[in-house]
Amino acid sequence: MEHNLFGWRARLGIIYPASGLADMEYYHLAPAGVSIHITRTSMPDEEGSVTLETMTEVAGGEPFERLAADLATVYPHALCWMCTSGSFSRGPGWDEQLRQRLSAHSGCPATTTSTALVTAFEALHVKKVALATPYEPRLNEKLVQYVEHFGFEVVNQVGLNLTRDWDIGRLGAPALRELVLQADTPEAEAIFVSDTGIVLSPIAQSLEDDFGKPVFSANMASMWHTLRLAGVHEAQPGLGSLFRLGD
Repeated sequence: MEHNLFGWRARLGIIYPASGLADMEYYHLAPAGVSIHITRTSMPDEEGSVTLETMTEVAGGEPFERLAADLATVYPHALCWMCTSGSFSRGPGWDEQLRQRLSAHSGCPATTTSTALVTAFEALHVKKVALATPYEPRLNEKLVQYVEHFGFEVVNQVGLNLTRDWDIGRLGAPALRELVLQADTPEAEAIFVSDTGIVLSPIAQSLEDDFGKPVFSANMASMWHTLRLAGVHEAQPGLGSLFRLGD
């Protein structure tokens, strides 16, 4: 492949936690002509802890302006902070301010995983939703508060009480299907699987076929929204309802 073909449609900048294991999914979700450029944030401890305290610290302590400026050197068309719990841990107002900071220092539109989640629910025209997470109860409560702030009704939420990215990132298809099963209710119009350490896209369409409603993950929502901010609106078959949406 000729070098000048890289990113001929769009270049996406991604800021990702150092302990995340799902880098490969971003490349999988990028259509032809879209290049992915990743920089990583540090974590407060060597365990890659995912608790309310550590994720609040990550959200407030990272040099986001520098990270965005680093990515600006590849002239991205859009940028995303790929961290669900970090982006909702300090609430919607803080998340909005962060998007503005990221955009100002990268020179392009910016989003976060939590913003992408809300945008995805809106695009799917759903109001009653279920949340399936690997989190401890306190993080689940913060996620519910964030989602409900935007007018959605959380009809059910379940968490696995996992507190290390290493354990979250190694969840396989059987465990993820069981998590979705526990979260689903007849009232739920869509099911969101939280955390950017989880790889769901290879089984998302099968889950939708089984449950009869949209099922998507943090990475899927983040990539979908970042692609659209970059001007790429291509529908991608085999990835579920969200990626079948065109313009």
